[in-house]
Amino acid sequence: MPILNKRELERRIAEGYLILSPLRDEAGNPVVEPASYDLRAGIVLWKDQGSSQIIRQEFDEKKGPLEQAVITLRPGQMVFVITHEELKLPDDVSGTVYSRNKLQKQNVLALNAGHVDPGYEGPIMIRLINLGAIPWPLTLGEAVFTVVFHTVQPADGAKGHPRRTKAETLEAAMKTAVEAFSNPFHDLYQDQIKRQLDEHYAGVENRLRKSFSDEFFRKDDVARLAFYFGAVVVAGITVIAKAPWAQMWTWLKAFLGWH
Repeated sequence: MPILNKRELERRIAEGYLILSPLRDEAGNPVVEPASYDLRAGIVLWKDQGSSQIIRQEFDEKKGPLEQAVITLRPGQMVFVITHEELKLPDDVSGTVYSRNKLQKQNVLALNAGHVDPGYEGPIMIRLINLGAIPWPLTLGEAVFTVVFHTVQPADGAKGHPRRTKAETLEAAMKTAVEAFSNPFHDLYQDQIKRQLDEHYAGVENRLRKSFSDEFFRKDDVARLAFYFGAVVVAGITVIAKAPWAQMWTWLKAFLGWH
């Protein structure tokens, strides 16, 4: 199954296949990697921690990258991401969706990414879970997944998949999200992570307090020593300044028999 290269990707996209609504450069050409295309976050669903309601945010193509909404995933939090781009695969092409390497480096796990059958039409929906110890920001319109296309031998008489619109994908995602976010195992997992993080932060705080306390005492000892040394120096100068040196010299000459 040969992988489609950049030239072939551009040719098929120009014919209206593979990627619908692709990201384009200033010249109007689709932004394609040497053998893949980076899919952007179009719709994000997550459960509000306070109200337990499902919240939804959408990418706005009319806004610039710095104006897009940013969703911050707490440690252990899960979100559903629907890609902005829709795939449109002919009968002789299949796809494989991967999470981008930067997600793995930032301890974000992508679930249910994988194979896309020939003939599929519609967006891709993937779950993301923040497995890291710190919050992770996700900007709408940001490239988070990569799709690689392979050629396949079309099967005789095989029927393609019915088109799945973004609205249908969103409806399915909402239903799945309600079930997934209500899963007690997920809540248990999230609570466990929170407890471990609380313990970690408490340990760090105690170590910092002890470090600051030790540092304070060290500085206090140095200050006390400096004070004592300064007092001795001042006392010595005072004694030297007030001593009857003329009388002491006369007494010393008489003692030694000097005239």
